Amino acid sequence: MKSSQWMDQQRSNLLAYEYLCHIGEAKEWIEACLEEEIDSIIKLEESMRDGIVLAKLAGWFAPHVVSRIVTDTKHKFLHSENINAFFKALSVVRLPQIFWFELTDLYDKKNIPKVIFCIHALSHLLSRRNMAPSIKDLFNELHFTSEELAAAQRVLDSYNVVMPNFRNVGSSLSRELNEPDYRSTPVDNEEQYHFRQIDMPHLIQRQYSGISPATPDLLVESDTEEVEIKKETMVFKTVKPFQTPEQVFWSAPETVEKVKVCQAAVRTWLDRRAFEHVQQVHQSTFFQSRIQHIQAQARGVLCRRELETKKITFETSEDHILKLQTACRSFLTRKRLQNLLDQYKQEVALASQQGHAKNQWLEGQLSQLTTDNNPSVNTVKNFIHLLDDNRLDFDSEIALEDLRQGVIQHIKENNQLESHVGTIDIQIALLVRNAITIDEVLKTTGAFNKKQQQRRFSQMANASTSPLTLRGVDKESRQKLELYQQLVYLLQTEPKYLARFMSITSEQDLGGHSNGHKRIESTVLSLFGYATNIREEYLLIKLCMYCIAEEMKFVKDTQEFMRGNYTFMKLVVQTNRGAKEREFFRKLLTPLITQVVNDDLLDLSTDPVSIYNNAINEEESRTGMPSQRKPTATSREALSFPDIRETFVTHLRNLRETTENFLAAITSATDQVPYGIRIVARELRLVLEENFPNEGPDRIVKILGNFIYYRYLNPAIVAPEQYDVIDDNIHPVQRKNLAEISKMLQQISSGKVFAADDMFLAPLNDYVYNAGKRFYDWFMKLTDVEDPETYFSMDPLSDMARTNKPLVYISPYELYYLHYMIENNMDTVEPEHNGMLTDVLRQMGPSPYGPGSELSETVICLTLSNRAQDIPLDPAARLQQLLVDTKRLVVYVIKIQSGNNLRTIFKQPIQQEHEDTWSTIKKEEFSEGTDKEHIIRNKRRLLRLNPNDPPVDLLSITFYQLKTIAHRLVLHLEKCKVIADNNDFQDMLNMIAQAITGKASQRRQRDKEIGKLTHSLDHLIQKKNYLTEQRTQYEDYLNGSMSIMATKRGKKHRFLLPFTRQYNHIKGLQKQGLVPKYGSYKYTARQLYDRGIVIEIVGIDKKLYDRIPIILSMNQVGIITIEGSYSGWGISSVQVDLRYEFLLQTQFEGVQTMRVLDGMAKVNVNLLIYLINKKFYSS
Repeated sequence: MKSSQWMDQQRSNLLAYEYLCHIGEAKEWIEACLEEEIDSIIKLEESMRDGIVLAKLAGWFAPHVVSRIVTDTKHKFLHSENINAFFKALSVVRLPQIFWFELTDLYDKKNIPKVIFCIHALSHLLSRRNMAPSIKDLFNELHFTSEELAAAQRVLDSYNVVMPNFRNVGSSLSRELNEPDYRSTPVDNEEQYHFRQIDMPHLIQRQYSGISPATPDLLVESDTEEVEIKKETMVFKTVKPFQTPEQVFWSAPETVEKVKVCQAAVRTWLDRRAFEHVQQVHQSTFFQSRIQHIQAQARGVLCRRELETKKITFETSEDHILKLQTACRSFLTRKRLQNLLDQYKQEVALASQQGHAKNQWLEGQLSQLTTDNNPSVNTVKNFIHLLDDNRLDFDSEIALEDLRQGVIQHIKENNQLESHVGTIDIQIALLVRNAITIDEVLKTTGAFNKKQQQRRFSQMANASTSPLTLRGVDKESRQKLELYQQLVYLLQTEPKYLARFMSITSEQDLGGHSNGHKRIESTVLSLFGYATNIREEYLLIKLCMYCIAEEMKFVKDTQEFMRGNYTFMKLVVQTNRGAKEREFFRKLLTPLITQVVNDDLLDLSTDPVSIYNNAINEEESRTGMPSQRKPTATSREALSFPDIRETFVTHLRNLRETTENFLAAITSATDQVPYGIRIVARELRLVLEENFPNEGPDRIVKILGNFIYYRYLNPAIVAPEQYDVIDDNIHPVQRKNLAEISKMLQQISSGKVFAADDMFLAPLNDYVYNAGKRFYDWFMKLTDVEDPETYFSMDPLSDMARTNKPLVYISPYELYYLHYMIENNMDTVEPEHNGMLTDVLRQMGPSPYGPGSELSETVICLTLSNRAQDIPLDPAARLQQLLVDTKRLVVYVIKIQSGNNLRTIFKQPIQQEHEDTWSTIKKEEFSEGTDKEHIIRNKRRLLRLNPNDPPVDLLSITFYQLKTIAHRLVLHLEKCKVIADNNDFQDMLNMIAQAITGKASQRRQRDKEIGKLTHSLDHLIQKKNYLTEQRTQYEDYLNGSMSIMATKRGKKHRFLLPFTRQYNHIKGLQKQGLVPKYGSYKYTARQLYDRGIVIEIVGIDKKLYDRIPIILSMNQVGIITIEGSYSGWGISSVQVDLRYEFLLQTQFEGVQTMRVLDGMAKVNVNLLIYLINKKFYSS
């Protein structure tokens, strides 16, 4: 027998199972409506809480009600909108509210069964109206585990509510809607009351006990609002065909009427009692407190919803809020700024009023400082604080002077390196020459005896080089070559000499010299390498600019200038027709000229007579018959023919269009025009404006047009094949067309319209006038160009910093001819006769050129050198440095003391307050700072008065010492004539005043110089490294060559005859272990004398030369040891070491003899070198 607990458990499981079945029925019905799958039965309770499924269901059967479905997981409180949308849909379909659930039932999960019950009622309602499928009965069709049933039961227990009657939901819905049950067939649609027989057995089966079998059917009344009982037609439904007496009694109308009265009375009593009970409840304190609590909760919910809504609104309106905040902040900022501006304006107005007098006084003082030639000490002192705006101004000057000294020092070191490299180069050349000479002697005089060999070598060694060649290795040839290299460099870098020379020779009659002028021009262009690189182009442009200035000295007016054919025009035009300039012509003119040349039908002839004759020829050629026109006609007669006139107009139109194409292309190629043409045009314009101030701009521009177009562009248009513009030959007709175009452009460039002699071109005058203005503007724009120094980045130190020296290729004929011509015109070229050119020509002597002389035309290469580069460090630079230091010290003195003039200040006594002020200045000027500032301050505080003395530390000296040093420096500058000695050192004050007034411009100029010097110094350092490497290579080559030659010679052991002097000498050295590495040779002075090597030995008779042994040995490459001994000398022996390079240098300098052995022996240099080469180096 089962226990009661088991039965309770079964009942619970049955209740849970029924509940899960009802959920499953609702789930399947929703899925059938939505046609989509939702969560499982077990999870459906939880998943329905967000209202999304209900909102979708509401949207399915009432789509116009649901505006949106909230699916946001961030703001979960908005899910209530989904549930409210479901409620609205229920209102639309008029589901009675008795079936509705509360919001909290679902959202807070307080009564989920009520929600499922509502869905069941909704399904019945929609199914009755044919709006949805019927809900299924899944009882006994679904299966759940015991765990799932137990979990469902726990959930039901947690709800603590009564389970709705799902089985009777359809009937309940019918009653609420006052509609018949859809499961039975109604009798009359209009009945309001009907009785339903109670099926007692059915009730018994349902375990409804307590009802008597004789109880009649209950009366079901319609839902009305009237309380009174009205008599209406009643319809009785007889369920069974046979009735008992009780049934007849209870069915009698009188009984029914009485029952109804009784029921009404009972209901009235019950309603009144319920109403009174409700009144009592409502009036109770507990109910009122609960109502207040509910109202508070409702208000809290509403407030929270409103707050959440506002929060969402604010979050979604973040951009607008930021803009509002920005606008507010901007308003507040502008308000504060406006307040500051108002306050500033008030302060400015007050300050302007207060400082007006002070400004006037300062302006007067500044004007006095600027305009006075000799400002007073007080005036300078008033503005000396301006020098404190940037205390590094003096530091910049110090840095500038350091750079200058560094540049000069590096130039000196590089010159020394170049000289040393040149010396080694000469030694290498002499070594090669001597080696070749020995080989030639040995080859050509093999059958001679030794004396003949020596005489042959002496003749070759002493043979003088031809005076007309510059290729000799001897000192005289080298000096001449260096002089010519210095001459060419001087003529390049000092264009005034060539400018004067060419301006005077262009007017001279060179008489017997054929093509003399062209020879001079060709030679000058060779000097500048035809401007094939940047340096030569820059120097040639500078020459043209100087030529303009020189030749314009002899021009009286612009008309005379237009008639002349000047040298600078020839140079610049010829130079700017080189390879680079031809490329410009090709890009500019090739498309235009090709178009003209390739157009066979183009005819630009503007002569009516020519057009008339061509028409006759064409007519006769076409018809084969003589023309009916006159064979000759004037221009007017020709134009009287309509066809001739039409052709003439067509030619004018074509000429204008073609000219316009050329003009447009030329004026649009401003930046492509070679710089040389532009800068020379600019210089010509400036010189013309300076020399002829009364001439108008139009006249100046006409001259520029003549130079730029007529001299430069026009030849390339008229003869394009000569400038590589086109490669083909030009037909005469097309050349004539080009001539017509050139004529039009020439007319436009001159700024004039066609006159009466060209009356037939008068229709083009308007075009010529307007085009002339465009050409005018283009010419002026063309001359707007920067200086050559800026364009080419050249300065006086560029050549010094160049790693490789400039090269010039020129023939000896051109070089000697130029020398000859300059020599004959020195009175004009250098009238002072005290310049560097005069010194060079004086050392060179007369030119080898002469009328009828035959000189080589073979081109030689000159490595140019600067004659002025071997100068020592510039003493003026040292003086400039002293001037900078003196100004610094004088500024310190003026800051501390005052007086009528600087001399008076130096004489004033010094007090303690002056020392204190100086101490304060020292702290400000020389205080510690960053590493860079520390270095700068160290330079500022250290004063080097003498390069050989240690610097003076300004931080450690007193004001008395400072003043004494400043006074002595001023006196030194006065002694050196830097400042005058008769104005109480006023020049020093003037320099300081200039530094104050011109500080900005001086600073810019100083920074520019620092940049240039830094750039030059970098290049000088690179050049030094290059020369150092070259010197090392040359030395290694020389030493290596000598070592190889000596090594090869040392490997060849000559056979020595026994018992000879040389045999005994070597044996003796071998016994002592002193055999030199490269050999040792013993001679007597007589032997060397007979060979001509020894000329004399001081104080010894030639008869005794046999008693003097002389030994030549070499144990180290390049060092020759000469040892001699004689009993009469008082010492055992005399020994001397000679470097082989020294012997070669002596030979190069042309020295024939030299003394060795401490001056006791005089030897022939050439023969001694021959002997050394033969014994130690010859292979």
